[in-house]
Amino acid sequence: MQINIQNAARNRYRDPGLNISDAGAKVRKLVDEHIISTGVDPKIPPVDLMAANFRETVEQIKSPESRASEIESAIKHHITVNLDDDPEYYKSLSLRLRDIIEKTNGKWDQQLELLLQMVSTIETEHKQAADSLGLSETEFAFYNILMAEVTRLTGEDTVSEAVHNEIKATSRDLVAMFNEATQIVDFFSKPDEVKRMKKEIKRAILDSTFADKSLVTVVQDRFMDLAKNRFK
Repeated sequence: MQINIQNAARNRYRDPGLNISDAGAKVRKLVDEHIISTGVDPKIPPVDLMAANFRETVEQIKSPESRASEIESAIKHHITVNLDDDPEYYKSLSLRLRDIIEKTNGKWDQQLELLLQMVSTIETEHKQAADSLGLSETEFAFYNILMAEVTRLTGEDTVSEAVHNEIKATSRDLVAMFNEATQIVDFFSKPDEVKRMKKEIKRAILDSTFADKSLVTVVQDRFMDLAKNRFK
């Protein structure tokens, strides 16, 4: 029974590392009863947010609170899975989710409505945001990092139009360089090639109007980490 309860809890909260093996029998019984009471079948793994039958599955859950909780867990899981592909963008989604949860705590129908609205756009928003800037989704991910680091440095939420255009152009140019460099087999395991790409990033930063030595290392590291996910 304990294994079943543990699997149910993992399914319910989308956490394969969740371990309640040390919990007492009464606690495990309460967890089991709670999961069953929500209308979620503990034997069935949670449906992915992007699955065609996600909404249909969620609608079968009994209460608005439990439905909202299931959608919240699904969105969190989606963000976690995609985070490394565009850290700044998915971080912003996480903050948006948190804002919805905090502002509608206890107002389950309202929370459910807002979460469903978020779900309805979550798949297309990333591409639309990239398209609006004239960037590919890969370029957009690098742009988001560079924009975040530049605004963090200046302490301002926005930049001038000229700097904004420069950030876009720099991101686009560096993605093109990454695209070419990573054609080399096992690029990321070749120190000389990695060093050469880091020099290109450094040059691009220092040649810009937002040049600052403190930007170099952090952008180099973050761009290389992102490239490992984007140019596998």
